[in-house]
Amino acid sequence: MSRTSRSVTSTLAAILAVAVVASGCGGSAVTPGPTLAPSPSPKPSAIASSASSASPSASASPTPGIDIGLPHVDAALEDLLPGTIGEIPLEKFSEPLSTLVANSQGGEKILYAPWLVEFGATPDAVDVAIAVDFTSRINFHADAIRVPGATAETLSAGFAAVATKAGWPVKKVSFAYKPVLEITDPTAAAKGLLGVGYVYAKDDVLYIVVTDDASLLLEAMIKLP
Repeated sequence: MSRTSRSVTSTLAAILAVAVVASGCGGSAVTPGPTLAPSPSPKPSAIASSASSASPSASASPTPGIDIGLPHVDAALEDLLPGTIGEIPLEKFSEPLSTLVANSQGGEKILYAPWLVEFGATPDAVDVAIAVDFTSRINFHADAIRVPGATAETLSAGFAAVATKAGWPVKKVSFAYKPVLEITDPTAAAKGLLGVGYVYAKDDVLYIVVTDDASLLLEAMIKLP
């Protein structure tokens, strides 16, 4: 498994901070249309500000398809994530899960490591792919974490167990006929970030979607494998 240099990944700290909620997922079982309200006054600028720090040459609204220096340690994993949401192109990148954890502003530090113990893995040995809107037109990002040898059932059950043990609210919901875990990260919510995410597993990949828009959530769940 290849690894991008620390100098490149360190520039993504702010981007990865957005993915913090990805570990604490949750929202409410909704029908398309109403806006979710996972946390008070979520900061829509979080994604946009992270985009400008991703690369010295990147503007606040990078053109999709243009290389802005994002790492791609697992292109196949990135391909599992949607390329557009709400007709807005998403940028994709991938890197070690440990990098996301190191730059997190939320609860990854207390969830991912114990979750992976069951599978004999560590955040440094597992990659995460991220799809995100850098333009701040929407509050949205989706993560995909592959754990070789795991099953969808064990990935979801293990993640829910770790979140519950940490005192995070966990609820079973359904979107696009997919069984989804709605998990709230109080750490992120307390910082004004989107504190609710949605966890879904397929085969050996755990998907985490974070958004405050019910229609985007439904679209993402339809597009995921």
